[in-house]
Amino acid sequence: MGGAMDISTKGLLFAAIFLVALLALVWLKGGRKILIKSTVSMIRMTIQLSLVGIYLTWMFKINNPWLNVGWIVVMIGAANLSILNHSGLSKRLFPAIFMALAITLFVVLSWFMVFVFMPENPTDARLLIPIAGMLLGNSMNRTIVTTERFYSSILQNEDTFAVSLAMGATVREAAMPFFRESYRAGLAPVLANYAAMGLVSIPGMMTGAILGGSSPSIAVKYQIVIVVAIFAATEIATLLSILFILSKAFLKNGMPNRDMFT
Repeated sequence: MGGAMDISTKGLLFAAIFLVALLALVWLKGGRKILIKSTVSMIRMTIQLSLVGIYLTWMFKINNPWLNVGWIVVMIGAANLSILNHSGLSKRLFPAIFMALAITLFVVLSWFMVFVFMPENPTDARLLIPIAGMLLGNSMNRTIVTTERFYSSILQNEDTFAVSLAMGATVREAAMPFFRESYRAGLAPVLANYAAMGLVSIPGMMTGAILGGSSPSIAVKYQIVIVVAIFAATEIATLLSILFILSKAFLKNGMPNRDMFT
């Protein structure tokens, strides 16, 4: 295989027909609102991916290090907004989450680009941007689940939290039981997914590499490395996000600042 197999216009048309049939099923089972939401999401996904495909083609040709880094900063900002929107946190926490994601991406990307992949050009757009996207996407999903559960559980058990503070615990000490619970809840499905790789599913990175013409042995090595990188990024991003938010989302008396939650 000399490269990835292209999908014809006819193939895309048949995929669209299948999608329309699926949306009809969604409408029958979920109603009009779910149909509209599903349709908008699919249209948005198609437009965004099409525009990104055009943009990345241009970026790969230029391959300017500053442009590549600038695009990653934009990706971090977009992931940040998504985390705030879906976790119920105030936009005023944007700097804290942004710093957590930026530090995570810098540490993990630097390590794997320099010591694992070892390309001639560590800022090569064809390697840097796709890997950054995978790390950010998974970090975003994990951070949303953990932060939302963490702060909602504190707000729902505010009396218990207040008792811990009254007994002399610091905010971090009082919050630790809630963090452990939310952390385990977010980690459980991730570990289950990793344990099933290769036995139940062939993951995306490996599938993409095989479709692109790589041998299964090379695809496996890439998949293992990517899974380790994603695991590192998700754990670091989750821990840093909650750590950076702790100093901003709580009042001087230690109680949660409800203005920081929507």
